[in-house]
Amino acid sequence: MVNSVERFHIASFLIFVLAQNILEAEGPWFENFLYNALVVYICELMIDIIKHSFIAKFNEIKPVVYSEFLEDLCKQTLNIEAENPKKNLTFVPLAPASVVIRVLSPVYAAHLPSGPALWRLLWILILAVTSFVMLTTLKVMIGMGLRKHATWYIKRCQRRKLHSD
Repeated sequence: MVNSVERFHIASFLIFVLAQNILEAEGPWFENFLYNALVVYICELMIDIIKHSFIAKFNEIKPVVYSEFLEDLCKQTLNIEAENPKKNLTFVPLAPASVVIRVLSPVYAAHLPSGPALWRLLWILILAVTSFVMLTTLKVMIGMGLRKHATWYIKRCQRRKLHSD
């Protein structure tokens, strides 16, 4: 859970940096941004691998615990009743929504056409609706991908349990 939150925060920060680059860029900046983002993610993955290795070693956690935790997350994704409902993870979207508004506001402000207030208001409305549709589509697509992965993983776990019995 903590790692997924960290990954989300890093992705949010990278989107913020991307928006700032779009506003202030002069010359080729996208390749440099991609390289830096890749370095950040690779370093984060290495840190997580080392961190979990130490945690697992010193707390004598067996690797199967991670598989059981992933199975519980997949059951939550598919709304399958869990053994312990207190373990359910929730996601509060207020902070990401604030980040999205903070990131998109200056980008849109920089690209609004000049002219009458009504014309600018129309463009603000168009950009807001377009952003909403794009974010909703992204949310639905991510949800579909998570459900597909959860279904595959639950079936895999069930096959393993059948073969091990």
